[in-house]
Amino acid sequence: MLSKDYWRYWAKADTGVEGANKWHPFAYHSLDAAVIAATFWRDSSAVRRTLMAAFDVEEAEIQRLLAWILFFVALHDIGKLHALFQIKAPHILPQIWPDLASTKLIDTSGGHYDHGREGYRLSMAELRGWFKPASRHALKAWSSWLAAVTGHHGEIPDNDDPLPAYAEATILEQDANARRAWIQEAADLFLHPAGLSLEDPPPPCVTEARNLLAGFCSLCDWIGSNVDVFAYAPPALSPNDYLHSRLEQIRRDDILRHFGLIATPLAYQGIPALLKTDEHPRGTQVMIDDLPLVPGLTIVEAPTGSGKTEAALAYAWRLIDAGLAESIVFALPTQATANAMLGRCETFSKSAFGRANLVLAHGHSRLNQAYQRLIEAGSKRTAQGETEAGVQCAAWLASSRKRVFLGQIGVCTVDQVLLSVLPVRHNFVRAFGLHRSVLIVDEVHAYDAYMNGLLIEVLKRQKAVGGSAILLSATLPASIRGKLLESWGHEPVADVANYPAIWNTAALSESDSPLSLPDTERPAQRTIEVSLSKLGGACPDEPLIQRIIDAAESGALVGIVMNTVDDAQQLWIQLHKNAQVPVDLFHARFRLQDRQRIEQRVIEHYGRDAERTQGRILVATQVIEQSLDLDFDWLITQLCPVDLLFQRLGRLHRHSRKRPDDFQVPTCTVLSVETDDYGLHELIYGDARLLWRTEFLLARHKQIHFPAAYREWIEPVYGEAPWDDEPGTVYGKHLAWRDDQSEAEKKAHRLTTMNLSKFRDDEERLTSLTRDGEMSLSVLLTREDGRLLDGEDPDQMDEYTQAETLMLNTVPAPHSWGDRQLAGHVRDEDGRIRLKMHDDGQQRWSSLDGGVCYTTELGLAKAETAGLMDPPTEAPR
Repeated sequence: MLSKDYWRYWAKADTGVEGANKWHPFAYHSLDAAVIAATFWRDSSAVRRTLMAAFDVEEAEIQRLLAWILFFVALHDIGKLHALFQIKAPHILPQIWPDLASTKLIDTSGGHYDHGREGYRLSMAELRGWFKPASRHALKAWSSWLAAVTGHHGEIPDNDDPLPAYAEATILEQDANARRAWIQEAADLFLHPAGLSLEDPPPPCVTEARNLLAGFCSLCDWIGSNVDVFAYAPPALSPNDYLHSRLEQIRRDDILRHFGLIATPLAYQGIPALLKTDEHPRGTQVMIDDLPLVPGLTIVEAPTGSGKTEAALAYAWRLIDAGLAESIVFALPTQATANAMLGRCETFSKSAFGRANLVLAHGHSRLNQAYQRLIEAGSKRTAQGETEAGVQCAAWLASSRKRVFLGQIGVCTVDQVLLSVLPVRHNFVRAFGLHRSVLIVDEVHAYDAYMNGLLIEVLKRQKAVGGSAILLSATLPASIRGKLLESWGHEPVADVANYPAIWNTAALSESDSPLSLPDTERPAQRTIEVSLSKLGGACPDEPLIQRIIDAAESGALVGIVMNTVDDAQQLWIQLHKNAQVPVDLFHARFRLQDRQRIEQRVIEHYGRDAERTQGRILVATQVIEQSLDLDFDWLITQLCPVDLLFQRLGRLHRHSRKRPDDFQVPTCTVLSVETDDYGLHELIYGDARLLWRTEFLLARHKQIHFPAAYREWIEPVYGEAPWDDEPGTVYGKHLAWRDDQSEAEKKAHRLTTMNLSKFRDDEERLTSLTRDGEMSLSVLLTREDGRLLDGEDPDQMDEYTQAETLMLNTVPAPHSWGDRQLAGHVRDEDGRIRLKMHDDGQQRWSSLDGGVCYTTELGLAKAETAGLMDPPTEAPR
């Protein structure tokens, strides 16, 4: 057995591992990965289904497809059969290849030998010596399959020029013989039992199949490299005997469940299982059990607070119960909304899985206390010292962003989903997790043309592998809905008046109309009183400020949404000086540790379960616009496009409860500018026409009637035809904006077609790829001596604690500040601006140049804004 050339080669070597054997043979590690692949295939119907769909293979060919998959997975490390890789462990060479230990090599890789890339290049150069390709199509298929498995370290190779000669002829021949011998061995193990040979062409491997296979192989390699599972073993067993012994071990120990990758779902129990004991299915929830049980795209349009989340989770549960998926990825627009969804998904997981691995994925997820509690629960050990069986490896899943979608439920910001189609290392691992999941995307109306371009590519790839997606929105313009349906290969549907509605591609194949609610479940008519006030800068004047204070002092909870942080800060200062009730401020320009505290306080005082024992005022920005379950008695908001306005109105009289006498009727006051020049508001929202049209309708209506307004207002505002009264300047700006949007969509598409993976998946600034335009600056607030504001010295911390602490003390700031307020300040290696500040003795920190200030109540502010304050004091609680 040991006479075969590949036995001279190691795949894993580590002097620190337990046991006498400090290396693991190449043949054994290759089979370890194949064992995981075979076990996945056996235990996961979703993996089988997606691979069959991606490779377009019928049921009759399923065993042959499996044979090819296992064969190529066993080749994933073929680049390690190379002397330049073997010399990376010189302490091993005297044991297994003494001649190489004493041979001088020419390192033609420049010290950067990449066994994945070189494995692909060598295989393409040598495969005509292994067998005779049947055709050009067969050769192309081999190229795609090899690229997928050899790209398992993050980047799919596309260059087939191998390195120049690096050693004397005997070494080169030894390496080539080893590769040829392993190809034959893998064919004997996996192809021949299925009636295949090397001369048979593998199934065509198109881009979607290649990416799916790359993600699958990466995951198999990760687990196959775990020494706790696959202990280093001396070359004592034949490949066939080793393969079967490992298969028995992995199945006996149920390794995939141990790592949280597989879980048995509980039988679908219907919508009531997801509701509270005193609740009953309502609205779109009553239609879920009638939706087709086939993969597809589903768009749910229903009012804010109508139970769309539970409806989506219930349909996902049905698809999982039917074996059409095995997990859920729930994507939301912001970190705050993702954090808020975590608890709801944890509750859902108990109904659908009993106990499941739940992963929160965004840049600050490790600072979320609820999520850390879940990770710790997954790490607890029994009295016998063994990992508790139910939640075994939540910590393993949470330890890398590359694994964010590999548990049973992933809750994330939409950026994490969009990265699966961008040129980022290991993007195909994210894609693999998505493809075996039901993808749920909330607030799909909230994304610009660039992000929609990326989302459409995500949907196309989800369809290509037989996956499913559910999109949620209260306010979706027909033009956007049409593009989303087209991404799934469905013709745009003529606009209809039905609302709420469910658009399911399988159902639409039989009827061109969406599914409509029964009359008994149509949402109750809801009327909101609206008034438009045209004020300087669209900011409250003194009479309105006094009305706000009077309302709060009479017991009302008043919500105010400003479009910019500067406006919000200035208004908060005015109210804070004059009101005798608590005034809260919530925006994004706080240190993360302060924002987390404020977010929790906002939910506590304005949320569904708030005690409401006194009046209170919340001044906020768009951070409260979506998904947060807040409930105001009166809402004041600056002008924004109509769909976003309706989102804000969803926080007004959201729940049935007792209201102050003067606020029995839901009322919203909309603030706009005094002319048709929307200034900064236009910069924020892009299209001046959307603002003008929204204002035009508000000026002519004293009431908005829901749900009719979702069609009667949104569709005209977003319609392309000019209005008779529309100013020419507004129309001209719209045309320029439309051209910009078209270019942004093209830019997104171009980016998704790039093959070169330039970016590491763990870079903090990675999400900049998912946004069009300049990202905000990250500002680290420090004292003059480099310590943090609370006196901590990050240089005295271990690496993990330091990273976490710096993140907690970082504030986002507008990109424009880089040329003004923050010009000349030093950036650290992570791109953060280190802003040195001094304590002015009044609970306020000011930058040394006097440009900006920071307090825990106001956040980071321009000096002129902070100058409006009296010496700061803690706001009433």
